[in-house]
Amino acid sequence: MDSKFAFSCLLFSFLGSLHSVMCQTSGTVNVGESLTTMGQNPPWLSPSNDFAFGFRQISKNDDFFLLAIWYYKIPDRTVVWYANGGNPALRGSKVELTADHGLVLKDPRDSEIWRSGFSIGTVTHGVMNDTSNFVLFNVNSGSQAVWQSFSYPTDTLLPTQTMEIEGMCNSVKHARGAHFGRLSKTVHKGASSHANSGRNWQRRFMRVKVRQRKIGSADC
Repeated sequence: MDSKFAFSCLLFSFLGSLHSVMCQTSGTVNVGESLTTMGQNPPWLSPSNDFAFGFRQISKNDDFFLLAIWYYKIPDRTVVWYANGGNPALRGSKVELTADHGLVLKDPRDSEIWRSGFSIGTVTHGVMNDTSNFVLFNVNSGSQAVWQSFSYPTDTLLPTQTMEIEGMCNSVKHARGAHFGRLSKTVHKGASSHANSGRNWQRRFMRVKVRQRKIGSADC
């Protein structure tokens, strides 16, 4: 009896692990899954492993992390999208996929500092696509996203991505020189600085206004 029970437990554990691996291979993220800056779990990968969603440390031995999407296979691991306006999260922060609020980022004190939000229904799952687009779906949306990172570009536009009218790209640069993403064209640029937990950050903005048509497959 004990041996049968032990076998059942092992089988259940194996099937659970297999399900997790299969979901990750397909790029699917289920409601309730989470990531932390402590690195207990690997980032959420696209099916080809070309792109990853998770926390990127601002610089080595730093306590600040960016919730971002980046190229996973190349050595530089260039960031192509980031959440919360590029404002970093402290070590110990956590992001979770929730049914009611989508992606929710919380600091080490469990206080919410950013959420993706969405328009209707409740989220059933997310997908990290090979296009670098992180997409949220609900049970009634079919293939139509209720939220997607492509709708909130940061400093990079990738193939298949479009920018809406009055869209804006922006680039965030750390005072010590750590830069995320790339800045290839500036239309209107201004500079401002602010303090974040005692550290100075510089944010440079560029605005790209699309007045007559959408643009796609282009760099900001």
